[in-house]
Amino acid sequence: MKTLQHTILLFAGLMAATASWAEGTTAGTKVSNTATATYYSPTDSATPLTAESTTEFTVQEIIDVTVDSSSSATNVTAGETNVVVTYTVTNTGNGSEDYVIDVSNALTGIDFDVEDITIYQEDGTSGFNGTESELATDGLINLDADESVVLYVVVSIPATVSVGDQAITNLTATSQTSGASAASAGDVLDGVGDSGTDAVVAIDGAYYQEDHTYTVTANSDLVTVTKTVLIQLDPFGGDTAIPGTETTYQILVEASDAVDSLVITDALPEQVTFVAGSLYLAGSDLAGTELTSSNATLLTDSSTDTDGGKYEATLDTNGRVTVDLGDLSAAADYTIQFKVTID
Repeated sequence: MKTLQHTILLFAGLMAATASWAEGTTAGTKVSNTATATYYSPTDSATPLTAESTTEFTVQEIIDVTVDSSSSATNVTAGETNVVVTYTVTNTGNGSEDYVIDVSNALTGIDFDVEDITIYQEDGTSGFNGTESELATDGLINLDADESVVLYVVVSIPATVSVGDQAITNLTATSQTSGASAASAGDVLDGVGDSGTDAVVAIDGAYYQEDHTYTVTANSDLVTVTKTVLIQLDPFGGDTAIPGTETTYQILVEASDAVDSLVITDALPEQVTFVAGSLYLAGSDLAGTELTSSNATLLTDSSTDTDGGKYEATLDTNGRVTVDLGDLSAAADYTIQFKVTID
């Protein structure tokens, strides 16, 4: 029974010690305890006597740190800048501790390196807004026991990456207590803790690493399309939208980067009729300018040729206009124009 009781008490003590790492008694605190005996002499039952014994120990320092991230992964696009990831570094030990914060690209398992890595420290206002102070170049911060600091890591993505490529960064917080970085969990470092105490290392190397993955995805904003009514000419020479009015539609297409298989389609409403021979394409931004054979290319309406333009009367509710621009190797602007009459 004594052995069982001893085991239970030892386990309870270990659990209590583990729980206290996050919020424990401050290193250097002296813990004093006195045992007192009160008794009477057989010859004097009126006078109480006492005997005391006092013992004291000093709480030693435990070195521990954690890093939490707002997320473990971020989707990015080629050439994107100011990509922000939020981290919280917490001194979960019981003494004041210096840590060096470092962010670097992982050495393996990556397709590219992120660029322009900068670390900012929160200035009291939640959320990154660009006014925060950069962390010192040596990455050194000091945290009291149970103190936390919010850091923002800001990076850029190279313009040359491809969809599906990944980068990984490693943020590390490393204790600067002498001998801690080479120690294993449970090692005791004599006399290097607060107030001259010994320091016990809670985690191997007295450091914590948090990884973050950046995955390149397609940019949904690579292409913008703007459609307008350029001209309306009614049967009486005016510009009123009445039955019989010829309406000229203009579509501006802007690709801000290389894209593949760019196709522009326009399903006609049932209240209009496509005007044959009115489909033009210009390889530039001619917004507000009527396209003619002098500044644009006339596309045939047929789906059997290779000029990329066609009108298919059997598709959608009332036919569909299609212009196939194909693969673009770089940014480009296009202007498309066609006509309908109001039924």
